[in-house]
Amino acid sequence: MLSEKELERYKHPIAVPGMGIGLQETLKTSRVLVIGAGGLGGPVIQYLSAAGTGVIGIADYGVILEEDLHRQPLFNMQDLRKHKAKMAASRLFSFNPWNKHYPILLQVKPDNVEQVISGFDLVIDCSQHRATHLVVSDACLLHNKPFMTGEVHNWMAWWGGFNMPLDSGARSGSYRCSEMQIDEFRNFDAGAMGATHGASALLMVNEVIKYLAGVPGLAGKLHTFDYLHQKFEVSELAADAAGIAAVKARGLLTAEEYGLEIVPDVED
Repeated sequence: MLSEKELERYKHPIAVPGMGIGLQETLKTSRVLVIGAGGLGGPVIQYLSAAGTGVIGIADYGVILEEDLHRQPLFNMQDLRKHKAKMAASRLFSFNPWNKHYPILLQVKPDNVEQVISGFDLVIDCSQHRATHLVVSDACLLHNKPFMTGEVHNWMAWWGGFNMPLDSGARSGSYRCSEMQIDEFRNFDAGAMGATHGASALLMVNEVIKYLAGVPGLAGKLHTFDYLHQKFEVSELAADAAGIAAVKARGLLTAEEYGLEIVPDVED
């Protein structure tokens, strides 16, 4: 399945104990959707591509701003005001032409989320936006899609693996199940550090690779990182069976009910 050029390109990760050609081929056949190509999503898609993830969807309706470049090193000064998703896909293709990188220039919302997530094996929401988390989480629950999301606030970061298969045969809880637990790690004071975004993104990608390899550590777990005090913790995510059943019974809500402000469609 891997070409000779791919075997040469990935010879060092293939040599890592527990990896091998089999896992590299698993990465090549994986289809991952990343929502948001900014401070968190940018390095996530960079290292997913570097690892050899076969198909990467990049959903982002925003443009590149100079004030964000400190945490978006995927982009350059000449990219300013261009669409993040398009520039990310172009840059990643030039970096690794053996993968497919698809830009999706739209806001993920109730009207399109089911179509957007269709065809992907794993959905990673890097929008760092609660309303978007809820929309995507509900859609993933309805369509049985594994879902990962996280945020970075100043020195604090968190992420978790939701609606994912567990060893017991059940699935981990949804994002909705854990909102109160997650709120403890949110800090909405002004400011954003580039290094904390990049470090969190790389640790997230490492967990994704382990997840695809069948190594426990992402499904049903909440990872929290206090970079200021170098305090890293992993805790269990709770599942609310009644809440999950309620979402499956009612389906998606309206944008207004999610608290999602709809932006105009992107003019390409």
